[in-house]
Amino acid sequence: MKPMIKTELLQYDIRHDWEERDVNFISEQLETHLKERFNVLLSTVNYGIDNGHLVRKGTKEPFVNSIERGRDFIHLLSGSNDVDYAREEAEIIGFRKIDSYFSDPNTPLGSIMLSISPQGERDSKYQHNFYDIFTLKKINGEKYVELSRYSSALNRSEYAKKLGLDFKNPPGAEDFLSNPIDCGSQLTAEKLHKLLHKEHEYISPKEFLEKIWNTPCLQFFKERYISQRLPERFNALLNAADEALTNLKRDALTQISGWINTPSSEKIRYLEEKKVRQAGGGCPGKSGADINDSPFSVSIFGLGEGDFGYEFNLDGPCKNCNADVKCGPCGICRLCDLKIRAERKPSLN
Repeated sequence: MKPMIKTELLQYDIRHDWEERDVNFISEQLETHLKERFNVLLSTVNYGIDNGHLVRKGTKEPFVNSIERGRDFIHLLSGSNDVDYAREEAEIIGFRKIDSYFSDPNTPLGSIMLSISPQGERDSKYQHNFYDIFTLKKINGEKYVELSRYSSALNRSEYAKKLGLDFKNPPGAEDFLSNPIDCGSQLTAEKLHKLLHKEHEYISPKEFLEKIWNTPCLQFFKERYISQRLPERFNALLNAADEALTNLKRDALTQISGWINTPSSEKIRYLEEKKVRQAGGGCPGKSGADINDSPFSVSIFGLGEGDFGYEFNLDGPCKNCNADVKCGPCGICRLCDLKIRAERKPSLN
């Protein structure tokens, strides 16, 4: 019998890279994992404002509809007893508040809201630890909202302490998600992120790219892993990145000491065999070759037909039809995914 859906959504390891033909996709995944490891800006998305709602670029559909659709879709599969049920409801509650706040014509430019998404419990499918910073901006006379997503090293108690809450009995993930925080208009997203992480490992996106990711030594280990996707090669990449960060903090050369382009065979072996540092957050993928593929948000399950937002690269059989084919993160194949979406469409619009 196949494991429960929440278990399947959580599992992902480097075997999923073995059949991946798009090396650019793998490179992007590796870059994202290192960004999470060092609590760097993960991504930036702009939302337009249309008819009182935040909308994705090129659409007029309120983005909150995607979150609701994703909630309905995943609840259809996992049921109301799923460990993430309350969390997914809370995500909608919180985004509705964000949607309403930034759609208000009286909200000042530069206003910021902080939405905290802590790592889920052990059985949760949501194992990323991050927060979203929403900023109201204007270009060519048109307002828009910039979402900056940052990986976080903070646990729920640390969040609570920084926010003046009871850190001995911190709020749960659903409490944080349902109550985004109005941070005024005096900070930028990057300054807020730096303030939240002043006691933790932190580097700017510019430093990450220039002093770590784009250095010849890191590119060497990235290409080495892509050419042969083995656990020890993935671990060597993480260890090499850690050494680059150590040198950066010491104001050393941007290259790892003694390296120009290609490290020696002894150095390669050392980094492959060295125990990988446990990064903050305990998220799979931050600390070794057990790469995490858990979703960031329930909205990923609510994208339209042909734009799933996730890959069908997990081993079957399909939970729904039992076909031995590749499946998505919720354990069902592409065809069944489409069928379920089609059946649900009338009640989701």
